[in-house]
Amino acid sequence: MKKFLLLATSLLLVLSVLTAFEAKAASALPSSMNKHVVPVSKMELPQKTVIGFGEATHGNKQFTTLKLDVFRQLVEKHGYRAFAIEGDFGGGQKVDAYISGGSGTAQEAAKALGFAIYNTEEMAALLSWMRVYNEQRADRDRIRFYGFDMQRYDQNKQALFAYLQKVDPPLAATYEKALAALTDQTLSEQQPAKEGLPHIQSLLGRMKANKAAYTAKSSEKDYELALAFAESIRQNAILHGTNVNYGSARDRYMAERVMWILAFEKKHYGRERLFITGHNGHIEKTSTTTGLATCMGAYLAKALGDQYYAIGSEFYESAFLAKDATTDERKLFAVKNAGDHRLAVLFARTNLPDGFLDFAKTRQDADFYAYVNRPQPISAIGDVFSGWYASIENMYTLQMVPAKAFDALVFVRTATPSVMLAD
Repeated sequence: MKKFLLLATSLLLVLSVLTAFEAKAASALPSSMNKHVVPVSKMELPQKTVIGFGEATHGNKQFTTLKLDVFRQLVEKHGYRAFAIEGDFGGGQKVDAYISGGSGTAQEAAKALGFAIYNTEEMAALLSWMRVYNEQRADRDRIRFYGFDMQRYDQNKQALFAYLQKVDPPLAATYEKALAALTDQTLSEQQPAKEGLPHIQSLLGRMKANKAAYTAKSSEKDYELALAFAESIRQNAILHGTNVNYGSARDRYMAERVMWILAFEKKHYGRERLFITGHNGHIEKTSTTTGLATCMGAYLAKALGDQYYAIGSEFYESAFLAKDATTDERKLFAVKNAGDHRLAVLFARTNLPDGFLDFAKTRQDADFYAYVNRPQPISAIGDVFSGWYASIENMYTLQMVPAKAFDALVFVRTATPSVMLAD
């Protein structure tokens, strides 16, 4: 009995010491946040092979303007010239043509990306800045724009067959007919994708076999782009026409496309650095969004090591646009983060409108560094939402270890809805 009482007393003593220690550490967290966070205008970014920026929601204007803030610093201070987004590869090439002086408007270019989340005034402003930047520059010094997603058909098919009409018109005619059922309107139907998959695989084989003839009639760069259009179609057909794990395969394909863009940029423009942007769950390094599967950022971190630098984003309160899970209508939703020890809440207490937190610079602050290396919810709202999600934290967050998932976090105190372009 005495041994039991002694053991119980010892355990209570340890628990009270630990509780006191945690309370003391917790009380120091707000001052540590004040010490380490800086306004976004004063953020310092490194030179890395790939810098990624993750957005906490797809439906806020601030996360699009932050894309431009981050990229502009990389362009002006570090010489970056390549921008890649979680958008359609074929549509991305239309955007690239626009910012390089092509016809059309910034609004039309934004819509070409293939996703409603980019049909915004903020995205059009970002593309307008790129076009103005490029106007007085030689071709090799211009910003290049890419999409690294593969969830659309139409823009990729249009560009692919425009190329094939130049180098092999009979082949173009044959496969335009064979792939006619693969359209953006049939994306949700498995049968067109299932039937089209062997045809696009066959076409890729024919194109590779005819590489010498095709490059002689065009250029190596145009041939490689044509193969990439065809590959995007093939990947999309696999996603929709087979039993592959959609999320896992998509993230792997996106990582492969990012690495392709790096190689393409180096080969044809002599450039070795790239900025990418997408959802927090794709940019982060620890695959919390897909369970046992690997997210795009984890693939990139494995391939590039510390040359992949991931910046996440977080808000304290947000009103945002998303597609209603029950009606498919794009609607306004709102979320306010809570919890005494959430990074978002600690940031709110700094009284800054926005902030940048570089985790490497917190290493000398033992309590705070230990805190950012513990799991906590980070906002990660996609394109689909429902009103009741806001009352259940794990419906709109991912459980992450912040300093392992990201190298830095950007905070927004109050995020406001994107301004949609007129139809």
